[in-house]
Amino acid sequence: MTTLETRQFVPADLEVRSAGDGRTVHGIAVPFGIEQRINEHLVEQFDLGVFAHQVRAANRVRFSREHIDLGGSLIGATTMLREEAKGLYWEARASRTPLGDETLELIKDGALTHLSVAFRSRPRGSVRLPSGVVARRKADLIEVAVVLEGAYGDAARATGVRSADQLDEVDEVCCTHCRATRGASSNREAARRIAAGIPVLPPAV
Repeated sequence: MTTLETRQFVPADLEVRSAGDGRTVHGIAVPFGIEQRINEHLVEQFDLGVFAHQVRAANRVRFSREHIDLGGSLIGATTMLREEAKGLYWEARASRTPLGDETLELIKDGALTHLSVAFRSRPRGSVRLPSGVVARRKADLIEVAVVLEGAYGDAARATGVRSADQLDEVDEVCCTHCRATRGASSNREAARRIAAGIPVLPPAV
């Protein structure tokens, strides 16, 4: 089995829709055609069609607060996946749990704006372009997580909460999210402090 990799994105502006019960999070989970340096050996982009085989089985993609394999928790279910020219459009419903409620409030308040996806590359699902960029042509989306920090600029952000109405060497590369979230427990504590209105102090120098 190929390595589970994660990538973080900062989607478009947050939007909260007041109609209905307001428990559906939506946005562009993965932007298409944008080159991003992952590490010194890898620059990649996701191509239109990379997740097309999964749009009819969106419920199989986990929705979490931080990645489950990195200490996060399941908070709901993905309800829609749709490939668009600009990226993979995603909708998920947050369950009525304390963490689900907290996550929705943090998104509404603009404290949580980043998405991170966990995926597995398929054999021969990636190609190296003449420019050296690795183009992801087919991969399996495992999880979409709401996280504190992203690494993809402004290309992907949780756009709102609305109502209910492959190359072998590439697969061996460790994802950047591992470094970005090695303080995952402290990040979750910071989020809890934000939710409670407690100031988050910078680390001592």
